[in-house]
Amino acid sequence: MKRYTAICLALLVCAGTFAFAQPKITIIGGDTQDWGKVKPKDDPLKATIKIKNEGNEMLKITDVRPGCGCTTAPLDKKELNPGEMASMDVTLKLGATSGMMTKSITISSNDPQNATKVLYLKADVVRPIQILPTQYFSFGEMTVGTKSEAKLIIKNTSTQEIVLSDFETVAGISLNLTKPTTIPGGGEVELIAKVTPNEKGYFNGVVKMKTNHPDYSSLDIIAYGNVKPSVVDPK
Repeated sequence: MKRYTAICLALLVCAGTFAFAQPKITIIGGDTQDWGKVKPKDDPLKATIKIKNEGNEMLKITDVRPGCGCTTAPLDKKELNPGEMASMDVTLKLGATSGMMTKSITISSNDPQNATKVLYLKADVVRPIQILPTQYFSFGEMTVGTKSEAKLIIKNTSTQEIVLSDFETVAGISLNLTKPTTIPGGGEVELIAKVTPNEKGYFNGVVKMKTNHPDYSSLDIIAYGNVKPSVVDPK
């Protein structure tokens, strides 16, 4: 009976040891990389993320999957002994985002408690100049020989005056603004683009201008549309 009891106790000890012997993935500093307030000139944002195995068995990282807009360099190691750390370089592209921005990176491993770990990337993008409601002139459906029009708002979100000047256009686009234009702090101006396409197919153009703001030496706005033949077009 005593021998049987000893065997049972030994089995329980082994089972307990096995149950608590496991890898544990931890992101040093927490599961969120927050850059706080950033400016367009800070693009792209970069950080080095440290991943640690806080368990008592080897941690094996099987996959690192960045979300849209962010990229990662390969981990310097994918198998971590207990207490070891790996480094991962992260790059976040701001694109045309304004205001709060959140992306994520999914990390897969053999951690039985967190087989999928999510690292959140956050930034508050402060843009003194905003182009609304989109970053592009969209002419939509156009017709050969018929004038099309598209409008945008250029908004000054700063407290200082911003001057737009040196307007240039490509592909026959004309603008309502041709001379230097001042936008007061907190103000906005409407930018109207017009064009008369002379051939069917995909229309692509550009509107360019300069500003006196140090973060925006120039602005390039893409213009696009789909041109249909006119009803009298024999083509």
